[in-house]
Amino acid sequence: MSDENKPQGDPEALGDAGKQALVAERKRADDAEKALKAANAKLQQIEDADKTELEKAQQRISELEAANANLANDVSDRDRTILRLNTGIDEGLPKNLIARLQGDDEESIKADAVSLRELVPDNTPSPFPKADPSQGPKGAGKTSNADLFAQQLEQAGL
Repeated sequence: MSDENKPQGDPEALGDAGKQALVAERKRADDAEKALKAANAKLQQIEDADKTELEKAQQRISELEAANANLANDVSDRDRTILRLNTGIDEGLPKNLIARLQGDDEESIKADAVSLRELVPDNTPSPFPKADPSQGPKGAGKTSNADLFAQQLEQAGL
């Protein structure tokens, strides 16, 4: 591969001095980023020191209210998921279709489940399997292998 075909900024094309400069620049950028984070943390401490206890309490209340709202949304989402699962199971929908149920309340989810259920063919097996006539003491009127063997022995005179 010639130097003309290498992409611009390829560290291999820089040589040893260029590689060292690149490593030094990256280290400088990392150090500057760490210093910025430390300065921002120190600034926040200074701002917090100037706040009154009331301001600190108000800030903490607003943080807790935001966390409470997030938790309430999570609980609401879980409740809708549970409602969707229960409705889908009650309607006899397959697992892969239960997740597709839509609606914001129980009635709309149930209506969606009923309409979706009408589109799904009923593949439920009957409660009892069909009887196999070859099974049982009498069979299906056929002679068993043991009976055929006994008949062959009688014909042979054994």
